[in-house]
Amino acid sequence: MVATGWLIAGGILLFILILLSIPVVVWFDYGETLRLRVRYLFFTVYQIPAKPKKRRKKKTKKKKKAAKVAEQEADKPQAEQAEQTTAPAQKDEKKRGKAKSKEKNPKKPTLSEIFELVKVAVESLSKPLKKLCRRIKICDFDLHMVCGGDDAAKAALNFGRMNLLVTNALGWLGSFFTLRRPQIDINVDFQSEETVTECSCRIKLSALAALAFAFTFLGRLIVRALKSEKIKSYLGRLRGKTAKAK
Repeated sequence: MVATGWLIAGGILLFILILLSIPVVVWFDYGETLRLRVRYLFFTVYQIPAKPKKRRKKKTKKKKKAAKVAEQEADKPQAEQAEQTTAPAQKDEKKRGKAKSKEKNPKKPTLSEIFELVKVAVESLSKPLKKLCRRIKICDFDLHMVCGGDDAAKAALNFGRMNLLVTNALGWLGSFFTLRRPQIDINVDFQSEETVTECSCRIKLSALAALAFAFTFLGRLIVRALKSEKIKSYLGRLRGKTAKAK
């Protein structure tokens, strides 16, 4: 019995790990229109343009509505009297509640403490964020561009600028993310006045990588916050106020 229990627990844990290791896929397509679709397994989580929602026909019953309206009109005088009697008591209760909340609320952090909190958060975020970005995979990146201009000279200038811009952008993407199989096709059309661009790619990230980023960031944030004297002083004031309130 004990062995079967361990086997079941191991099977459930393995199933959860498999689900977490399956990536969330973002399909991006830019051409005449922008299309975006976020999928996990066989389910579409989000998409642009969104699917039109089916309108449900509401069944209305005139008799029930008329009865409800009559009941509401009959209850109006009683409700007004109840409001008049309960209004002063409610105002007194609100004043007491505000006074209590002022006593319980701790002092706000100073500007130096807020700056220290932001600094600790940024320092804790940098390393896990770099790892998360490297785990984001941009697959099947496909860019087709036809450069045009008012005349042949401007079309040629646009062609050179776009080549330089795309090269720098790909270098930037490759330095932060994992870029796989990029295909770039940039041409020039001296007879066209417009630049036509079509781009598509798939972006993948597993839920396990996102969870690892979240836990790593929180752990680093807690450790760095406990080492900061300003944050410690604010936490001490916060604990002192809560202890007095109790």
